[in-house]
Amino acid sequence: MNIVFCLIIVLPVSYMLFTAPESVMPAIMTGGEAGIAFSLKLFVIYGVWMSVMKVLEKSGLDVRIAKALMPFTKKLFRGECDECLKHVNLNLSANLLGMGGAATPLGIKSVELMQSQKNKIMLVVINATSIQIIPTTILSMRAAMGATTDIMLPTLFINVLSTAFAIALVELLVKK
Repeated sequence: MNIVFCLIIVLPVSYMLFTAPESVMPAIMTGGEAGIAFSLKLFVIYGVWMSVMKVLEKSGLDVRIAKALMPFTKKLFRGECDECLKHVNLNLSANLLGMGGAATPLGIKSVELMQSQKNKIMLVVINATSIQIIPTTILSMRAAMGATTDIMLPTLFINVLSTAFAIALVELLVKK
């Protein structure tokens, strides 16, 4: 994979050196400055969102969502123990709140506890489609670029549809 990334960098720079050598350094400098500025904006916005998520976590909202998800996950992940379902619910609630970093260890623990291969695939697929009430990453990137952040409702709608479709595909294609 490193070869691919190396080629992505080397080939355009080589092309520019032969076609317009006077524009190589200004392009590199401008790109570097823009990259650093964008990274700093994202850092600040992520800091704000992480603080909001920490407040939601401390308030116990993630645990309340996990309890509300229990009937759904019992039907979806049939045959799994209560300990496993608890971790699945916490994983899903963390993802719903946009806390992917907190959701990852819970998802790994859930997969370790799961007995059924189909349920493992189902959890991975649900996490990959990632229904988020607050899509923090997209909102942060849009805000850093100066775009409007009025995409929450359409994003939620599409995420619900893609997750439902993914669940249906797993149910149809994966055998027990």
